[in-house]
Amino acid sequence: MALHAWEGDADLWRQFLQGSREAFTVLYASFAPLLYNYGCKQCADPRLVEDCLQDVFEYLLQHRAHLSEVTNVKAYLLKAYRRALLRTISNVRKNIPAVLTDESSFDVMLSPESILIAQQSELRRKEQVKAALNALPPRMKEALFLRFYEDLPFEDIAAIMEIDQKSVYKMIYKAFDKLRQKLAGFPLWTLFLTMWL
Repeated sequence: MALHAWEGDADLWRQFLQGSREAFTVLYASFAPLLYNYGCKQCADPRLVEDCLQDVFEYLLQHRAHLSEVTNVKAYLLKAYRRALLRTISNVRKNIPAVLTDESSFDVMLSPESILIAQQSELRRKEQVKAALNALPPRMKEALFLRFYEDLPFEDIAAIMEIDQKSVYKMIYKAFDKLRQKLAGFPLWTLFLTMWL
């Protein structure tokens, strides 16, 4: 009988609460892209979304001893992230001078050069990600593809690849470690926004 994805996540959450760094890494890898996409729908400033995402995971890590077990990790993290993001947005708005919040004050127009530079930068990032992914061993690429492109739970990936679930965790963890080394300074959770495009 197959586990629901949230049941496996609850086990992973328990491991994290017990001090497993690997479980924390897998939780981050599993949920950061989802939270980032969700945040981008709530806020137009990607840096603010990024900062808030880092703050939430840092808070979890620092306060692990005081956190409770949860049955639906996805819902818990979405709720925590939403609260943190709304609080951050509210604080930012308080610090903006009244003149700048008036929509009729001025219109910002991007020059064609700025748009071209942004497009070239995005293309360069995609090429870096593609090169780093292609440098991974085929099984690691397969595990990443199944997890983040096909959105399959770890249990299903283990069945498809005919390995145990712990091996899938380790494989994805090692893939992230290799990608982190090759893409230094590149936020890994944005990797999945450009992966396989």
